[in-house]
Amino acid sequence: MACSPPTVPHSLPNGTHGADRSNRTNALQGDFKLLVEHPLEFAQDVKVVKWISQSTGLKVVWCDVEGTPGKAVERLDGGPLVQGYFATITEIFDDTGRPHTLEHLIFMGSEQYPYKGILDTLANRSFAQGTNAWTDTSNTTYTVGTAGQQGFLSITPPFLDHILYPTMTDAAFVTEVHHLNPKGEDSGVVFSEMQGRENGSGDLMQLRLQRCLYDKLNALRSETGGLMEALRKLKVQDIREYHAGAYQPQNVTLIVVGRSLKPENLLSTLEREVLPTIVKHGQAQGPRPPGWRRPFVESTTAQNPPQIPAQGLTETVEFPEQDESVGEIMLSWIGVRANDFVHDLALEVLGEYLTDSPVSPLYKQFVEVDEPACTDISFYASTEDPTILTVYLSAVPAELLKTLDATFKAFLKTLCEGDVDMERMESVLKRQKLQLLESIETNAADMLSTNILADAIFGPEDGSELGKSMDTMAYYRQLEGWSSAQWIALLEKYYVNAPNVTIIGRPSAALADQLAKEEKQRVAATVKRLGPEGLAELGKKLETAQAENDRPIPSDIISNFKVPDVEGIDWIKVESARSAGVAKEVGPVSDNQVQKHVDQDGSKVPLFVQYDHINSNFIEVSIVLFITDIPSQDPKHLRSLLPIYLDSFFSLPVTQADGTMLDFEEVVRQLDAETLSYSIDLNSPLQEGVTLRVKVEKGKYATAVAWLGDLLCGSSFSVDRLKVSTTKAIQNLPSEKRDGYEVAYAAYRQLLNDEATSTNVALNLLNRDEALPELLVRLKAEPEKVVEEFEGLRQSLLNPRAMRVQVKGDILAIEDPAATWLKQYRTVEKFSHSELVPVKLSQHALSLLGREPSKKVVIFGLPSIESSFGFHLAKGPNDWNHADQPALTVARAILNAQEGFLWKSIRGAGLAYGASISQDTESGTISYRIYKSPDTYSAFVAAQELITSIVEKRVEIDALTIESAKSSLAFDTANKESTMNEAANAAFRNVLVGLEEGYGRVALARTKDVTLSDILRVIEKYIAPIFDPSKSIGAVSAHKAKIDEMATSFEKLGYEVEKRTFGDADDDEDGSSCGSEGSASGSESGSE
Repeated sequence: MACSPPTVPHSLPNGTHGADRSNRTNALQGDFKLLVEHPLEFAQDVKVVKWISQSTGLKVVWCDVEGTPGKAVERLDGGPLVQGYFATITEIFDDTGRPHTLEHLIFMGSEQYPYKGILDTLANRSFAQGTNAWTDTSNTTYTVGTAGQQGFLSITPPFLDHILYPTMTDAAFVTEVHHLNPKGEDSGVVFSEMQGRENGSGDLMQLRLQRCLYDKLNALRSETGGLMEALRKLKVQDIREYHAGAYQPQNVTLIVVGRSLKPENLLSTLEREVLPTIVKHGQAQGPRPPGWRRPFVESTTAQNPPQIPAQGLTETVEFPEQDESVGEIMLSWIGVRANDFVHDLALEVLGEYLTDSPVSPLYKQFVEVDEPACTDISFYASTEDPTILTVYLSAVPAELLKTLDATFKAFLKTLCEGDVDMERMESVLKRQKLQLLESIETNAADMLSTNILADAIFGPEDGSELGKSMDTMAYYRQLEGWSSAQWIALLEKYYVNAPNVTIIGRPSAALADQLAKEEKQRVAATVKRLGPEGLAELGKKLETAQAENDRPIPSDIISNFKVPDVEGIDWIKVESARSAGVAKEVGPVSDNQVQKHVDQDGSKVPLFVQYDHINSNFIEVSIVLFITDIPSQDPKHLRSLLPIYLDSFFSLPVTQADGTMLDFEEVVRQLDAETLSYSIDLNSPLQEGVTLRVKVEKGKYATAVAWLGDLLCGSSFSVDRLKVSTTKAIQNLPSEKRDGYEVAYAAYRQLLNDEATSTNVALNLLNRDEALPELLVRLKAEPEKVVEEFEGLRQSLLNPRAMRVQVKGDILAIEDPAATWLKQYRTVEKFSHSELVPVKLSQHALSLLGREPSKKVVIFGLPSIESSFGFHLAKGPNDWNHADQPALTVARAILNAQEGFLWKSIRGAGLAYGASISQDTESGTISYRIYKSPDTYSAFVAAQELITSIVEKRVEIDALTIESAKSSLAFDTANKESTMNEAANAAFRNVLVGLEEGYGRVALARTKDVTLSDILRVIEKYIAPIFDPSKSIGAVSAHKAKIDEMATSFEKLGYEVEKRTFGDADDDEDGSSCGSEGSASGSESGSE
C-alpha cells in the first residue's frame, strides 16, 4: 500500500467564489439523502452527485458521464472500469504513524471475514486486481478498481467491513508493522517502507517544514507515515484505540467514478448489506453523534493555523549523501483558505507563468543559463486549509545553497517592478483550460476524486461548496479579465511581501557514515542484549505470527463469492485506418467509416500512418523513430548523444519549411501558443523507439503536422544551447544517483542491453553518468565536431522507412487527414512498402548476457539508502503469440496476487515491501523484482524456496486460486484500455508489433482454458531459472556498508559478483565517476 497519494497534474483547485449551480434537493433513496447534483460546466457529460446516510452519516459521491443517443461519447475514464475511493479523514498529533500502520492492518482481516488476504482474494474474483491504499497527512484512502459494475457491488460490503471492523491482531502487527528478526534487525512491512524513506532529502525537508509551520496542537505537524524511532515503540493497542476514534461511519466518504455503475444499485447494496452492520455496532447515530468533532475543521488544528515569523525563517537539513556537490531548497509561504477557489487557481496559473517553459521568467534567470543555479523550479500548493505555497529548487550547487534563497526572492521582487507579459499570460491561461478539458478525457477518476476528497475534509458537511470547487472554467474566465497590475499584486501579496520558511537540504557524507555506524551499533547492542536464546525466540515469535496470519481461508467462502460474467464488461472499440500508399499496402485494412474518410482525398503518403478514431476534443500526432544507418565507427558513442538531443529538442533554433528562422525562445513561445502539449521520449510505446508527440485542438491538425517536420528537420544545434542542456543534465546526476530503485534498474538494463546496438541503454543513468561529463568537455574543446556528430545522430533517426506515425483523436472531424502530410510535412522521397524497415524491438538489442543470462550479479553500494532493491532475470518468450503465453500470464497472476504466494512469503515475512514476477515479451525476459527490502538476498532466497516448493508440488495451487487469478486478468486487460485514449494507444502498439486488432481481449480469452499442469510447466520452464545461477543474472542496490556481506552470500549461491559504487566527489571533480571491484568487470563478463 502506498504511503502517499498519487500526484495529479493540473488537478482541479480547491477553494469559494462564483455561482453555485448545484441542484440540491431533499430527495431520498432509502436511508440516503441527496445533497448535491452538479453537472460540470466544462464537461457537460460529467455529473457529480453526493448523498449522505441519515442514520449513519456515511457519505457517497458518484461521478458519471451521460452520453447522448446516437453519439459515441468517451465517458468518464473511458468505459470498462469502475474506480472506488474509500476515504477516511485521519488526524494525528504525533509521529507514531498510527494512520499509516492502521492502513496496513485494515487488510489483515475483518469481523465478517477474519482471514488475512481474504479481501484481495475476493477482489480478484470481482474483476479487480487486488486493492490498495495511501496515507496522506489528512486522510487514509482505500482504493479498488473493477472491470464492470457487478464486481464493484460485490467487493464493496467486504471492503467496508474491513475498514470499519478490522481484526487488528497481535500477529498482524508483528509481520505488517514492526518486529525484530533473528539477526537483531528491525523489520516489518511498514518499518521497511519508512526505513526506505525517512532519511531521503525530500522527506527530511518536508518534515522540517511542517515543524516550522505548525505547533504541537496542529496535526499537520506530524509524520503520519511514522518515524522509525516511534515505530519501534508502537503497540498494537495504540492502533486499536486510534481506529475506535477515527474510523466511524460519519468520517468515511465513498467516492465512485465510472459510467458502468448505476448509483441506485450502489445505494441499495449499501443499505442492504452495510448499514445493518453499522446499526448492530451501535454506530447509527446520525451524521453528528454526541461528542463528535470533525477532524481538522473542529479540532485544535483549526484553532492553531500555520505561523511564520515576520522576519521569515531559514533552516538547514542535512541528508546522507557521499556526493556533496548539489543540494535542494524549499521556499514556502502561507496561501489561501481552502474555499478561496479563484485565488487558489490564480496562484496555480501564476506558478505556471513563472516556470512553464525555458522562456518563462524564472527559468530564463536561473536555469537556462551557462551556470544553472538549479535545474528545475516547481510551484505547488498543498490541499490543506489554509494552503501552503511551495517553490522547490532542484539540484542547487553546494556553493549556492546559502545564498540562492535571497537571490531568488530578490528576483521575484524585481518582477513586481515591471509588467506581466500579458500575451504569454493569455497563452498560459488558454493551455491550462485545454489541459483541464484533456484531463476529463485521460485522467478523470484521479482528478475528480482529488477535488471531492478535499471537499470532504475541509468543505461544509452539506456539500454546498462541492459544486463551487468544480466550477473551474468560470474561474478561468474571471482570470482572463485580470490586468497586469492584478497579477503583480497577487505575486506581491503571497510571495514578495509575505514572510516565508526556507528549508535548505544539504548533502552530508559524514551523516551517511554516521547513520551506517549507528545502525550497526544498534544491531550489535540488540544481539548482545538478547543473546543466542533471545534471538532464537525472535525467530519463533515471527514464525508463530506468520502461521496465525496464514491460516487458510475456508474454500466455501471463496467459492460462494461468484465471479462476474466477462460479457458484462463494456469494452471500448477503436476504429482504425491507414493512409493510402505505404501503410495501406502493408496488409488488409478495415472497411469502416474512418478508412473511407482517410481515403477520400486520394493522397498516397510516403510514410506509415495509422489513424485511430476516438471521440475527443484533441488530435495527437506521434512519430516513432528508430536509429538506423549510424554513420560512425563507434555506434555507442553516437547514441550517447541521445540524452542531450532529447533534452534540448524543443529549445533549439528552428528554420521552418518556408525559410522563416526562429530563435529558440520564439520556438517555445509559438509551440506554447499553438499546441496543448509536446514531448519527445524513449521507451513508449517501444523500448528502442524515440517518440515525438504534438497534441493540438482538433482544428489545428495541419499545425501539428507542420511542427513535427520543422522540429525534426529544421532545428540548428546551437553550441550554447547544447552546453546549457548538458550542464543541467550533469547537475541532476547526484540526485538521480540517490534513488536506490533507479540505480538497481539502471544496472539491470546495462546488463541486459548491448551498448553498441541499443538506443534504450544510452539513456540509462549509468551510461549518462559516464558520457555527459565527457560531452561537456568536448563541447568546449571541439564544438564543431560535436555539432557534426549531433547532425549524424539526427540523420540516423530520420529514415522515413523506419518511421511509424499515429494520428489519434476525432479523425472524422479532420479535413484531408492524408493530404495534410503532403502539404505540411517536409518532402519525403517515395518508396515501396517492401522497403519499410522492420520495427526494432528490445530483443534485437540484447547483450551476450541478455541473450544467454548466466551467473552475473552486480551490486551497487549507495550511502543514501537504507533499503535495498533487486532485479533478477532469466529468458522468457519473445513472441506475444507464443503457445506458453496464456499459461505464463495466469502463473504470474497467481504468484503476484495480493495476499498470494509471493506476498505471503516475502512481504508477509517482512523481507520486502514489494516483490513480483514481471514479464517483458519485447526483450524476451522474465524477472523477479524486489522493492524496499532490508535484505534483498534474503528476499531472493525466500522466493527461490517458494518456487522450488511449487515445482516440487510441496506447495499446492488449488482450483479456486486459479479461478481467482483468471478473474483478476479481466481487470488487467480492461485497465490497459480503460479510456479511449489508452485503447487507441493499445491499438497502435498492436500494429507496431504485428498483433491482431483487439489483442488484449484475445489474449484474455486464451487464458480461459489454462490448466494446473500448464501452470506448473511454465513455472518450471521460465520462472524457476530466475533463481538458478547458471541461467540468470541480477542487479542490486543497497547501502554501501552491506554490499560485502551481500556479495559473499550471492557468491555462495554460485554467482560471479561485481561490486560497484559511484566515485566520491573528491575523486572526480564532476562527482560523477563510477568505480568497480570484484570478480569480474564489464557488463558481459562471466558469460563467455
